[in-house]
Amino acid sequence: MRSSRRRGRGVKLLAGVFGLGYSPVAPGTVGAAGGVGGLLLLRWAFPGFVPGSWPELSAGYLIFLAVFFLAGVQLSTRAEKEWRQRDDHRIVIDEAFSVFITFLALPVTPLILAAGFILNRVFDVAKPFPIRKLERLPAGWGVMADDLMAGIYSRIVLGLLIWGLRL
Repeated sequence: MRSSRRRGRGVKLLAGVFGLGYSPVAPGTVGAAGGVGGLLLLRWAFPGFVPGSWPELSAGYLIFLAVFFLAGVQLSTRAEKEWRQRDDHRIVIDEAFSVFITFLALPVTPLILAAGFILNRVFDVAKPFPIRKLERLPAGWGVMADDLMAGIYSRIVLGLLIWGLRL
């Protein structure tokens, strides 16, 4: 009993990105901000691992993203059971992951970070087709897939803005 309670706390801690999901105001936005912080920390701690352009993209980084996504599916599924709530607002690992997709193979400047963050939140909240449909997938798959798509949309639009405005 005691170890299952401890395991449940660990699931909540990770799915809630170390407590960010408990924010009383806009937990998804706070979780996405945590994702930006995590991305910047990873770039600082492991120079060259996080690609700043397509030629820098490595198999290792793609594996990292796949593991992050699948861990998010697993943690979200278990957190839904712990909290007895479908896509509970305290689950923000999906928002944190989505940020990594938004900034995939892009340089990091304050302007690009701000624009990408705003685009990411707009697509996550507005849920254009097929994001809302993806949200209906079972358990953690729905939690993570809709944010994956929001990240893809954000990345495409951000890439077009950078190209068009020569940022």
